[in-house]
Amino acid sequence: MKYWLLNATCGLLILVLLGAHMAMMHLDMTLGLLWGSNADPLSWNQVALRGESRTMTIGYVVLLGAALFHGLYGLHTVLTEFLAGQRAARLIRMGCWATGILLFLVGTASTLIFHQFGSLP
Repeated sequence: MKYWLLNATCGLLILVLLGAHMAMMHLDMTLGLLWGSNADPLSWNQVALRGESRTMTIGYVVLLGAALFHGLYGLHTVLTEFLAGQRAARLIRMGCWATGILLFLVGTASTLIFHQFGSLP
């Protein structure tokens, strides 16, 4: 039950953070009219500014963690429904956790490295 609630919370986090990401990246012309900025979000200067921002870095890491948990919890649920047995369920759970931790560490490390060194020429 506790994992289901965490999964639902992660779904809400994904909705908010991915919505903000989509708005910044794909509604740049519309938001530019509202906020007075018409910078291309894919230009290196804008990418570097987002990479240097502590708020954006934290947001990316939280989005990564929420998406990984949400997706791997769903995969775990589907696989354990199709594969019977305690041993299979245990292997699936361990595999999902190991995969999630590994991917989270790699993604977090790359985000933090870019946050620290992203603006170098």
